[in-house]
Amino acid sequence: MTLNKDELGEHYGKVGVGNQTMLGIMGNNRDISVGEIFMIYSCRDGAERVFFFRVLGLQNYLRQVDDMARVASTLIVEGDSYLSGIARNMLLSVDGKMLGYAEKKDGEWEFKSPRRLPDHLADVYRPIPGTSDRPVREMLQSQTDGEIYIGDLQIGENALDVPVTIPAKFLPMHVGIFGSTGSGKSNLMMVLIKSMIDTNLHSITSGDDEVARISAFCIDPHDEFALGVDKYGIQHVVEAMDATTRTSVLGNFYYLTTHLGATQREVRRYGKEIRILWSEIVPRDLFSIMDFTAQMAAFIEAVYGQKGEDWISEIINMVEDPDGTPKGTLRGVQRRLRFLTRSPIFIDKGTSVLGDIFEAMETGRILVVNTSLMSDREQFLLTTIVTRTLSDLRRALKSSGNLGDFERQGQLRLPNSFFSRIRTKARTFYSKEGNDDQSLVKDPRNLPVIQITVEEAPSILNPELMKGQSVFKDISRQGRKFNIGLLVVSQQVSVLDNVILSQMNTEINLRLGNEREIRACIENASVSITGFENEFRVMSRGEAILTASYRELPLPVKIPLYDKVFERDMAGYKSKGTKKKQEKHEI
Repeated sequence: MTLNKDELGEHYGKVGVGNQTMLGIMGNNRDISVGEIFMIYSCRDGAERVFFFRVLGLQNYLRQVDDMARVASTLIVEGDSYLSGIARNMLLSVDGKMLGYAEKKDGEWEFKSPRRLPDHLADVYRPIPGTSDRPVREMLQSQTDGEIYIGDLQIGENALDVPVTIPAKFLPMHVGIFGSTGSGKSNLMMVLIKSMIDTNLHSITSGDDEVARISAFCIDPHDEFALGVDKYGIQHVVEAMDATTRTSVLGNFYYLTTHLGATQREVRRYGKEIRILWSEIVPRDLFSIMDFTAQMAAFIEAVYGQKGEDWISEIINMVEDPDGTPKGTLRGVQRRLRFLTRSPIFIDKGTSVLGDIFEAMETGRILVVNTSLMSDREQFLLTTIVTRTLSDLRRALKSSGNLGDFERQGQLRLPNSFFSRIRTKARTFYSKEGNDDQSLVKDPRNLPVIQITVEEAPSILNPELMKGQSVFKDISRQGRKFNIGLLVVSQQVSVLDNVILSQMNTEINLRLGNEREIRACIENASVSITGFENEFRVMSRGEAILTASYRELPLPVKIPLYDKVFERDMAGYKSKGTKKKQEKHEI
């Protein structure tokens, strides 16, 4: 034996019956809860393994007694003295699911799916925080490793010091965050944003070009992320950095809002107002967020084909249906476009922020987007325009061999008013070396990962809108080619389109509202969590189950409060000097 079993925790009981999927354990009469993880030590045929087992059901058991009701009635008559004779026979029968096992190969722990069984009557151990942290970290390293911190491995109502993370390279395979109101989605988003900033900070300070940079366009529907829900927010991370580090990691802004003058002074210094020109909107953007009849869509495409970037102004100013257009079509389209004339975000003339967003996303930066003063339609259109623009730019890059090809592709795919403004910077970002037309271009997979948040997802990721020209449908299927991923946040799973759900490879499932959503969550999980129904019913705020297609193990996670995470790490933001020379295009 090479493993010190004392480090596994306290000895709890023995394996009873079961198979490689479900096991029955007989254990001491202890205070066990649904969701706890036990470790089972096995050495069958000299192969030392540690099996991981998750508690799904509990039942009191009295050894050598078939009729519990008779024992209870006797206890009532004879009193507590009767217990002295039967207390030693009180056990707890535990049913649950085999999660897999760890074994050493060439001195390193490997985790594998449950293809084997532990020994007959194998010893079962209950992990203890402070005792079992190190061995569990080592055994589950392949299941918990990554750059983006989510929380800590949960065992019942406690958590081990075993950080659970997501590898940045899998973000373009799309992430779903599902949970009912009050389940802790906002706190989780703040923890994720901070972790992305930390990853970029490490990339800069380590001098390691292999460390990925992450860009994120983070929708904040309640304006909570910047200043936080309680004591700290993302703004406190920004202010904890020295000026040089702050510029390297976050540029000269990180906060976008509709009305900068209404923003608190300390945040305002790092903010920009959201303004998008009508000329930067293409018909497909609107088709992605609202319903149009076939006649309306054909009419819009015809006007766009004739007037190009002036198509919105042209339609809004029309008085009568053009010849050949069914009567009422113009009025129907105008009604749908009318919100653009009332919106402070979408403007006919002025200065657009879209170029600044593009630059931030291509240089590995995090943007917090306050949408609390927007209508749902404005928020969805903003997200759609940003997603489509970034996607079209990287599609142009992917289909090009050199900068000359890229420029021709960009002019074909993007509105000229936008592409002409960002053309020079795009050539700098995308060139391998040099800046002439024959210079080779980079592979999009070597550019920063871009994560786009889709809030209130059922409104735009439902089956009806997915039937049309939805940019989100295309990104869900092909985003990984271009290093662009969706971060879908929703209170419901059942109403989302199957195309989106089938392409989602990482799910963070918090407490859900009803039985239908629990069933949909279990069916959609990338790793089997059948049998976890009871656990979803007892989950508390900030507790989650993480499933991912690139891992064998569903991981129960305790998401810490953002304030505690910031207080733990705040000293690390001081005086962080950069070790590698900054590229010229970084702000």
